[in-house]
Amino acid sequence: MPYEDPDSTDPMVLHGTMLETDDDQAVRDMAECFVEEFIRSGASAEQIMSMFQNPDYAGPHLAFQALGAPGIAALIDEQVQRWGPRRGRKPVDRNARGDVILPVLEQ
Repeated sequence: MPYEDPDSTDPMVLHGTMLETDDDQAVRDMAECFVEEFIRSGASAEQIMSMFQNPDYAGPHLAFQALGAPGIAALIDEQVQRWGPRRGRKPVDRNARGDVILPVLEQ
């Protein structure tokens, strides 16, 4: 199928929808979702801020323009506290060779 001619019956075709709102909270909620997704994907606070500042990232940059650098920084700080690196993860047990020990397989 040609790239510019998607099949309208294909359930896997990506469709975007724009939803206009006058609610300022909607932009903050959107930005919070972006920040959480990036943090949970392993991005650092500095990388996330640079994404929001980059016009090539349309959604995050729109939020950056609406909320400003201090607003985005506050969201990043909140989410780092909640989802920060290795938060809630347990250390991995390893044997002398460095292999991961999985008790369920040791039985």
